[in-house]
Amino acid sequence: MAEFVYDVRDLKFILNEWLDMEEVFNLDRFKDNYESDDVDFILNEVYKIAKEVVFPINKEGDEIGVKFDNGKVSVPPSYVEAYKFLQENGWGTANESLASDTIMPLTLYRAYNEMIMAASPALASYIKLTTGAANLIHRFGTDKDRELFIDKMLSGEWSGTMCLTEPNAGSDVGDSTTRAYPTDDPRIYKIKGTKMFITGGEVDLSDNIIHMVLARPEGGAPGSKGLGLYIVPKIWVNDDGSLGEPNDVTCIAVEHKMGLKASATTMLSFGENDNCRGILVGSPPDSNGVSKGLAMMFNMMNESRIGTGHNALAQMAAAFYFAGRYATERIQGRPFTNPKIGRVPIIKHEDVKRMLLEMKAQVEAIRAMIFKGFYYLDIAEHSSDKEKAARCKGLAEILTPLIKTYSSETAWAMVGQAIQVYGGVGYTEEYPVSQYARDVKILSIWEGTSFIHAMDLVGRKMRMQDGQPFENWLQDRKDFIEKHKGTEGFSTEFNNLEKAYQSVATIKEIYASYYANKDEKGALIPLYAPKVLTCCAQLFSGEAILEQALVAARKITELGTEHHDYNYYAGKIAAARYFANNILPNVVMQAQLIRNADQSPIVCPEEALYIS
Repeated sequence: MAEFVYDVRDLKFILNEWLDMEEVFNLDRFKDNYESDDVDFILNEVYKIAKEVVFPINKEGDEIGVKFDNGKVSVPPSYVEAYKFLQENGWGTANESLASDTIMPLTLYRAYNEMIMAASPALASYIKLTTGAANLIHRFGTDKDRELFIDKMLSGEWSGTMCLTEPNAGSDVGDSTTRAYPTDDPRIYKIKGTKMFITGGEVDLSDNIIHMVLARPEGGAPGSKGLGLYIVPKIWVNDDGSLGEPNDVTCIAVEHKMGLKASATTMLSFGENDNCRGILVGSPPDSNGVSKGLAMMFNMMNESRIGTGHNALAQMAAAFYFAGRYATERIQGRPFTNPKIGRVPIIKHEDVKRMLLEMKAQVEAIRAMIFKGFYYLDIAEHSSDKEKAARCKGLAEILTPLIKTYSSETAWAMVGQAIQVYGGVGYTEEYPVSQYARDVKILSIWEGTSFIHAMDLVGRKMRMQDGQPFENWLQDRKDFIEKHKGTEGFSTEFNNLEKAYQSVATIKEIYASYYANKDEKGALIPLYAPKVLTCCAQLFSGEAILEQALVAARKITELGTEHHDYNYYAGKIAAARYFANNILPNVVMQAQLIRNADQSPIVCPEEALYIS
């Protein structure tokens, strides 16, 4: 089995040299528990765990998968052991939970968690969902709910899920037919319905599973506004916290997937025997039948969306690191410019170096975008400076669809490129990159398809609060360019960044005109929304990696070319140059396509697009 490798140095660079982590560590929520000196120890420790505990189970999970028998789902025993190891040794659910006294900053937690996701994406999803469910109960549940559920979820003894999708209501959550019927207790409802694609909906990792379920109460308004949110334990929890009887939640199927085979994707039936109870979260429906279930669930969904993008980045990065290592070991071909020296490692061939540098540039630029988003969220959630917190919240909301979508779409392409570096053996199951290809594809579909997030960007995020957060976002890009475009040695890169910024500013005006003339131009809004998202993501990622390159250039000047970190800093600059000079020009081209407004997909007859 190939040895797991990961670029811990880049994670340390982000936390120790790039982001203002002193500001984060000095927030009241963290200052008594974490400091900058903790970063290296935590990252080194988890890297060791990822290599020795988590990665060794990844292939077994892929080969064995989950087993479904008479309503019960089991994962390979090694997954149970690894899950318990992470939870019991402090690397599990509690570190991201708002209810934990020792919650980590997202920036720090996510840095170490990235390595766990890369080592075994299927295992990481169980932990993430439990954290999200616990945070939902913490935010919106009663004191009694918190008392009954959160401690057991933080310890990993109980796991959690998010139950939205139904067989006939996929992304159209408002069409859900799962019902909630009142009982004599105003907080307890009978739940009846079916949910599908529920990750961890039935699994033998924990003693109980706490489902967060969207259902429509009696008298609930049609559509998404009528949905309520309910805590539905697999096993009922008594008032004293002890486990009671099974709660009429039945797993009726597991999905047979192309990847993530050790992640149980289940179909659940609630209330087959009319005995499934759910605890209402928040208020009952108002006089118009309106509930806030979906609005509350969006807190967990947004966490999961950012987590999905980060998961994609982790898998893309792991595939790149494996491909890079392989390229140093595989001897094949002779140099084009000097064939007489004989066969060489393939990393010496120009096109292999190009592929590796493109992967490096995308990985590091997207990682920079993601961690800037985590930084915004840390400030938004915990800063006492309310004005700054509100501004960071708006910026983080804009980044959410970019992180989720650009990361997951790019990961699919970059893992494919890693297979290309391997050549024919990359297409076999003898090397890990083929599994990453199968595992990563779902992430552009999970938590909303790429198109849904593109529409979220152009329909809501660019227009929310009269467009002010997006104006702030654009102004930050402009300010960065104006401050640094005269930097010696980076004129070409900043010229490309400025052109990309101008293109996105133009796109914003184009979309404003589309909305102003919706009767005539309305169809163009969804048609070009995915291109708009790509442009925004590439602009932000390009800026972020260029900002890192400026830090790296200063370090080289300070330390010299003989320093042991020289290759790292030189690689950072090379990746930034590649992104700025080879990827950012795409923003200009895409903006031109949006301006051209080709409508061939709209006017093309539907009958021409399928064979009857």
